[in-house]
Amino acid sequence: MCFFITSLNQIMKVQRNTKMQLLLSLLIMCLLHVHPTLSGGYLLSEYRALLSIKSSMTDDPQSALSMWNTSTSHCTWSGITCHPSRHRVTILDLSDLRLSGTLSPDLAHLRFLSNLCVASNQLSGAIPAELSSLSALRVLNLSDNRFNGSFPSQLSLLKNLQVLDLYDNDLTGDLPLAVTQMPNLRHLHLGRNFFSGGIPSQFGQWKFLEYLDVSNNSLGGPIPLEIGNLTNLRELYIGYNMYEGGIPSEIWNLSELVHFEARNRINLSGEIPPEIWNSVSLKSLDLSNNVFTGEIPASFAELKSLRLLQLSGNKLHGAIPEFIGDMPELEVLELWLNNFTGIIPQRLGKNGKLQLLHLSWNKLNGTLPPDMCFGNRLEVLFTEGNLLFGPITDSLGRCESLNDIRMGHNFLNGSMPRDLFGLPNLSIVVLQNNRLTGKFPISSRNNSQLWAVDISDNMIHGEIPSWIWRLPYLQILNLSHNCLETLDVNLNAPNTSQSSLSLLDLHSNQLQGQLLTLPLHFLNVYEFFTVSRNKFDGTIPTSLCSATNLDALDWSHNHLIGTIPQCLIEMSKNLSVMDLGGNNLTGLIPDSFFRLLMFFTNFGSEWKSTGRRATKIPSQVQYIFEGFRRWEQPHSGYLSMLFEEHRHIASPYFAI
Repeated sequence: MCFFITSLNQIMKVQRNTKMQLLLSLLIMCLLHVHPTLSGGYLLSEYRALLSIKSSMTDDPQSALSMWNTSTSHCTWSGITCHPSRHRVTILDLSDLRLSGTLSPDLAHLRFLSNLCVASNQLSGAIPAELSSLSALRVLNLSDNRFNGSFPSQLSLLKNLQVLDLYDNDLTGDLPLAVTQMPNLRHLHLGRNFFSGGIPSQFGQWKFLEYLDVSNNSLGGPIPLEIGNLTNLRELYIGYNMYEGGIPSEIWNLSELVHFEARNRINLSGEIPPEIWNSVSLKSLDLSNNVFTGEIPASFAELKSLRLLQLSGNKLHGAIPEFIGDMPELEVLELWLNNFTGIIPQRLGKNGKLQLLHLSWNKLNGTLPPDMCFGNRLEVLFTEGNLLFGPITDSLGRCESLNDIRMGHNFLNGSMPRDLFGLPNLSIVVLQNNRLTGKFPISSRNNSQLWAVDISDNMIHGEIPSWIWRLPYLQILNLSHNCLETLDVNLNAPNTSQSSLSLLDLHSNQLQGQLLTLPLHFLNVYEFFTVSRNKFDGTIPTSLCSATNLDALDWSHNHLIGTIPQCLIEMSKNLSVMDLGGNNLTGLIPDSFFRLLMFFTNFGSEWKSTGRRATKIPSQVQYIFEGFRRWEQPHSGYLSMLFEEHRHIASPYFAI
């Protein structure tokens, strides 16, 4: 009995211990539920949240999230940064991975997240309002995606947010006032969306904001003067909208402002405020494509730090001030499409830092500044459509940094710089419609980068050198309307390299000889080929039929004889334009030409006497014949008509 009692007591003691352990376990579980920080509760929640984020992705072309699985710690997953001791996610960076899908609201469980970046993907849908619970968030970058809808007002709870970047999405509605309740913002980018309305005056109340971009939206109304209250602002981008009125002078009180861009859609008006001199830290100023009037304010002379000045596409007038040429840091000057008169400041480029100069389509006269490439940094030089005269300075022939030179439609005279085409980085030369004389430069580089050359409508004479056909990247060559007489006898030598030419225009020169002297072995790449209005003679070579890519062919108004090769007749089915008129060709006009409406004008008298008579030509074809005759005027008449009728062929080559 005693043994039984003793055993019973032991059993009851064991049961009491078991109950105590069970109760203790239940208590611990309750505590863990209430206070998850005591034992990894957040870790489990973060783990699940991250897997939910992965599951919301519909496409992962780079398999960037492949290692997000249960076999490893989530702190080792790509794009994840955890606190070194607490093992909680502080940074989630999934930028530039080409991910598709939506942004999971389970992000809200990453309570210690300070930096969230999913930029440069293809994420869509709404921005989750649940992000408002991430009170530790400092950086939120959703740029370059496809998020749509309006900006969630709940995100105004992110009081510690310093960077908000929503650039290049499909967000709509007014500019969100919720962002004005984020007092610590330093960087706000709302550009390239579909926001409408105006810029709220409340956007002038931040104390710490350094960067503000609302460009490329559909904003209108006036620019609020309250923007001038952002005393720490360094960068302001408000362009590509549809504002009314001018720029408030208060903006120029921003003494810390470094970059200001208000390139618009032809709306900002009035004169440029002279108070701009207050922004002494300004390094770049872009007021292009507006309707500003008046002259460049004299106060610009105080902008000693200015590197970029863009005032293109306005209605500014007067002379370009001489002090522009004395700006010590100036690298980019764009004043094209205004009404500027007078001369180009002759000291322009003397600072040795000028990289881009674009003064086209004004009324500037005088000569080119002699030191534009003084520091050998000039890459782009555009002065088209002015009244400039005098020679092209020889210093440009030594400007090894030069990449693109366009100075057509002026009155420049003299010879082209001897070494111009030997510059190592030069890719585009457009000098058409000037009064240039002399011969074509006789040398180039074997590794030339030339892509397009247009020196048409000048008075260049002499020989077309053979090196022009050895340029490996040359696609556009227009030497028309000059006085060129011969082609280099080595033009078709066996060692001549393969050309990439797709447009060759030699019309309206004095070239002579047989067509066999032309670089016909390049015909397989030609798309537009004209040698009209020269003095070529002989027959049409059958090698022309190898031009399988040809769209437009004009060999009219030469002294060609004989018949049209049968292979050319067959090839004409693939041509959009062909003109062999104004020659002395004989034989019959093939029926296929009428079926295809391939029209020839002014065939020689022999053709008319032996071929089809005009009375048999269909009326619509005769009408086209007369249309060609009306347009065939010296210089640009015929080609102007041809380009208009076949713009889809010609425009790609002249949009350079």
